[in-house]
Amino acid sequence: MLEPSQNKEKKLFDLEKPIDETARPQPQTEKEPEFEQEKIESSQISTEKAEPVATPLGVAIPTSAPISQVQEDKISKDIETILSEDMEEIYKNLPENFKEDFKKKGEETAKEIKNIISQTKIIVSKILTLIKNWFLMIPGVNKFFLEQECKIKTGKILNLAEKIKNDRVG
Repeated sequence: MLEPSQNKEKKLFDLEKPIDETARPQPQTEKEPEFEQEKIESSQISTEKAEPVATPLGVAIPTSAPISQVQEDKISKDIETILSEDMEEIYKNLPENFKEDFKKKGEETAKEIKNIISQTKIIVSKILTLIKNWFLMIPGVNKFFLEQECKIKTGKILNLAEKIKNDRVG
């Protein structure tokens, strides 16, 4: 049997002795230096200023807010183009005193549609109603023509809205 003095010699660990952390081997992976480099690069990127983008005309456009204004103008123009498609003959046949009101109502409709498609949730029935109310200004309009044209134009506007959404995301 072992005596108490011999028991101390058989200990595997000496709890009273401090642990030397530097003596223990540290695991190293190859990805750590890459990760450190990515952290350095990302911190450099975030502190840099955005440079203006030069256009073909030589006008410098800053890369922030004014681009959205250009996009908004293009969206308005695209909506007006969709609404005016195949409307030349109808517009020509309108009485002269009625043409100006029809044109103003069409522009108001385009603005309202732009506001609708800029929202997160697009309510299709509102777009359809706006276009329908605009077409109802045409004297003697055929009901079936009206319904068909409203559906076609609403579909094209929804395709435009989807394209805009994808452009903003991607």
